[in-house]
Amino acid sequence: MKLSGGEKLARVIFLGTAGSTFSGRNMPPSLLVDGGVLLDCPAACPYVLATMGRLDEVRIILLSHLHPDHSLGVVELLWHLWIRGSGKRVEVVGPRGTRRFFERMLEVLHPEKFETILSHGVFREIGPGDTVGNAKAFEALHTVEALAYRLTVSDRSLCYSGDTSPSEKLVEGFAGCDLLVHEATYPPGMEDAALRDGHSTPVHAATIALRAGARRLALVHLPYARLGDVDEEYLRAARAIFKNTFIPKPFEEVTL
Repeated sequence: MKLSGGEKLARVIFLGTAGSTFSGRNMPPSLLVDGGVLLDCPAACPYVLATMGRLDEVRIILLSHLHPDHSLGVVELLWHLWIRGSGKRVEVVGPRGTRRFFERMLEVLHPEKFETILSHGVFREIGPGDTVGNAKAFEALHTVEALAYRLTVSDRSLCYSGDTSPSEKLVEGFAGCDLLVHEATYPPGMEDAALRDGHSTPVHAATIALRAGARRLALVHLPYARLGDVDEEYLRAARAIFKNTFIPKPFEEVTL
């Protein structure tokens, strides 16, 4: 599949879009990007990738932060790689404390073998402004240290907010992106509550997309477990500000 200029189209698969916990068959946000890049890794993510026949594609995991709905799948993946015995290792990138976080969990789970299990991950801790390959990290505003990411793939740009409230730094970091994937944990009308909790509403996300000059906006981290189907309400609020907004379905594939 080619563009007119001969460049390959970059593909993004939305593995999950639910906020804070799973809802039905929908897990918390995780995106698989061409080149084996996985953005966030909730608990069910390795199993979901395995059922799709795509688990072995993953070579690097970019974690936005260490809350369980974004990170626990790393433990499952490292355990799986250890049990399988293939010798494969995966790079795990995240904010400060990432390696120690997984080390402590695995030490509790298997005191005798935790170092061997942990060795199936290559850990790298980064901060705002750091780059890893074609990804650059930006500061996100959450209740713990958190990162947003900008990836450049086949001359296209994908920006992922992770969990965050709006900020000028993110407007700058997301400037001109082809696809902005932004969280919208709180419903429209609850902007103040969202800010207090380090989150965003669809109004916040759409405003960021508009100010950043993004081409498209995808809303994720939606509160399905608490509020049920909010898609229509969220789209109406976001599109009043930024018309080119959509809510991806689990396993939906998008080209940049």
